[in-house]
Amino acid sequence: MNAYRPAPSSNWVIVLKIILLILALYFSAILLSHVFGWFFSIAFVVIRIAVYFVTSILVLHLFLKLLFGYDLLRFILGTRFSR
Repeated sequence: MNAYRPAPSSNWVIVLKIILLILALYFSAILLSHVFGWFFSIAFVVIRIAVYFVTSILVLHLFLKLLFGYDLLRFILGTRFSR
């Protein structure tokens, strides 16, 4: 036989814990929204610049290849990545 009996918990204690949890989640959401807002805005700008750069290099490569037969990607990357 086990003589352990859990202590009776009051409904008020459970309600207080739930209210505390909701308040903590609310304050953390307020604080983290500013942090993640800055993080996502900086990441968006960096990714946008990278996409513009890569797209411009590929378009320039295509035009140079079609007009003059010059391989810009082989010039940039070298012969390491070509077969």
